[in-house]
Amino acid sequence: MRFIRNDSKPLRVSPMRASDVKAEFSNLEVHLGSFKDGKFKTKALVSYEDDLLIIDGGKLVARVHARNFGKVSLEKKAIRIAAMNFEIVDGDEVNTLSGSIRLELGDDSPAWYKELWG
Repeated sequence: MRFIRNDSKPLRVSPMRASDVKAEFSNLEVHLGSFKDGKFKTKALVSYEDDLLIIDGGKLVARVHARNFGKVSLEKKAIRIAAMNFEIVDGDEVNTLSGSIRLELGDDSPAWYKELWG
């Protein structure tokens, strides 16, 4: 990841992206919407840019803003995010949930951890 310094503040030049990531959502609590699953897995395209993590599994798309990260943990070949008030778009319906998101990023996990949790 490259940064350009401007007035002592880092400015992101390129977003982080990973494809074919195994994403596991668990301990889901629905706050708004009619999302039925408490746990599910999907293969997804994951990107993080401008403090917004997007997990695009095709039919389901999850969006989590960095301010909603409760904690990010580094695991072997993966990261786990405890997130609150993130959205999952299922078709045309937008649902607001809280829960755990595990992303299997392989050898890139430490770099993602550092970027997300710092």
